[in-house]
Amino acid sequence: MQSTVQERLIHFIEYKNLSKNAFETTCNLSKRYVSNLKGIPGQRVIKKITLNFPELNISWLISGEGQMIKNTKTETDTDEPIFVEAETIAMESARAPILPTLIANRSDIDILDYIRKNAGEVERSRLIVLDTPIDLWHMVRDESLMPAFRIGDKVALLAYPKGEEKIIPGKLYAIDTCSNGLILRKLHPTEDGYIARSFNEATYPDFVITNSDIIRIYRVVFMGRSIV
Repeated sequence: MQSTVQERLIHFIEYKNLSKNAFETTCNLSKRYVSNLKGIPGQRVIKKITLNFPELNISWLISGEGQMIKNTKTETDTDEPIFVEAETIAMESARAPILPTLIANRSDIDILDYIRKNAGEVERSRLIVLDTPIDLWHMVRDESLMPAFRIGDKVALLAYPKGEEKIIPGKLYAIDTCSNGLILRKLHPTEDGYIARSFNEATYPDFVITNSDIIRIYRVVFMGRSIV
C-alpha cells in the first residue's frame, strides 16, 4: 500500500531526528501542521520546506516516486555548475521567469515584486527543474564567479521570505540591494550584515553589504549551463 504525503513527510522528519514541532518551527509552519496534513502541501509551504531542507526530494514527497534524499551528484550547494539541456520544453505555466538585465541592475525596486506584477511581459526560461520551486532565473553577466561560472551561465533563484533568511556561511546567494541591484556572492554573516566574496577574488575583492542595503535574499537552488 502506497504511503500518503503526510506519512512520507513524517518519515523525513524522523530521518532528520526532529520532532514535528521542531520541523514546524524551522519551516515557520503553524502548530500541528504536520499532524493535520491531509493532502499535498500548498506551494507556499513547499517553498518553505525547500528553503530549509534543500536535500529533500519534493517529487518523492508529493508522489512517492524516486528517493527521499536528492542524489548528491545533482545537489546545488556545490560551487560546480550542473549542466542542463536547454532544448527541454515545459508548459508555459511551468517555466520560471528570466530576470531582464535592466531590471537586475535597478536599485530602486524589489525585483521579485516587479517580476510578479509584470509576469505577462517577462520572458520565461526553457530550462526547468522538476522537483524544486523556482522564483526566477538569472544570467551570470560578469567574471566575478569565475572559474565556477562563465558569463552566460544561469542560476535558478528562490526568494527567502523576509525575516526568515537562513544563511550558511560561504555559500552562494543572490542579494537584491538598494545600492547595486542584484548581485551574486558567497556570504559570510557579520553583526550588521554580510561580507560578500566572489570566486574570482583577485579581480573582485570582498565588500560589505549592510542589512539596511538589502531588499531581499535569494537562495541559489540550481546552477546550469545551456549547451545549445
